[in-house]
Amino acid sequence: MYIFRSMSPVSGLKRMQSCQKFVLLASPRTGSQALNSHLNQYDGMVMHGEVFNPSFVGLRHDYHEKMNLEREDVAARDADPDQFIAQIFDDPSARFVGFHIFPDQTRAAVLPVLEDESVKKLWLVRNPVASFVSLLEAEASGVWILHASEPLPAGDYRQKVHFDIDRFNAYLYELNLFRTKIRSVLFETGQPYFPIHYSDIADPLVGNAIIAYLGGDQRLDHFEIDIVKPPPRPFVERIENYWEFTAYFRAISSEALYAFG
Repeated sequence: MYIFRSMSPVSGLKRMQSCQKFVLLASPRTGSQALNSHLNQYDGMVMHGEVFNPSFVGLRHDYHEKMNLEREDVAARDADPDQFIAQIFDDPSARFVGFHIFPDQTRAAVLPVLEDESVKKLWLVRNPVASFVSLLEAEASGVWILHASEPLPAGDYRQKVHFDIDRFNAYLYELNLFRTKIRSVLFETGQPYFPIHYSDIADPLVGNAIIAYLGGDQRLDHFEIDIVKPPPRPFVERIENYWEFTAYFRAISSEALYAFG
């Protein structure tokens, strides 16, 4: 078992001001990694990814060595999740420290973080249909991220996908459940949150507002773009069973579309 390495300063040195802790509430294919890349361009920002992903430990790339924890070492993380979270937030080199929380990661270890009023909350959302279709496309092509510094994948990586209605219903149910749990915790503890929409993640004005919400004063007039979005296309060009898809949404009840609100 790995032992988490202390990142505290050497004894006798003056510790920096305590950093502002935060979490990003999001779900797959909402642009969380692009937002992560943008926010990490601010001074003093250490934003990790999905640190509680069931398959990997999503620390920022330069923190696996600092914390003596490899990306694959989920067993070491899960052996003492409370200590793991404490280690993430105990970062004297940072002014802001945060990580992502996704729907399948609202485990018991994360609940104290959600209830902690000293941990500020950012909430990123996207239209669930767009997120689900993007998820299907990523699964079908194997292309999950496009980097500006890399060439486009060879071949036709944007083929049409089959919109599985049963799977979408299950996806929407889990998303609704996740949002309900989060809202309940924030309401019961009287906590605000900063709302972010997928369409705004590349806007530096939004990034600046997030930093102001976290207590910082730095302002950027542009972001260095590392993760790029493919050119937008209408659903008719992306979904092979498009007419079944449209018929489903004509018939669906308003209650089932709770996650769209």
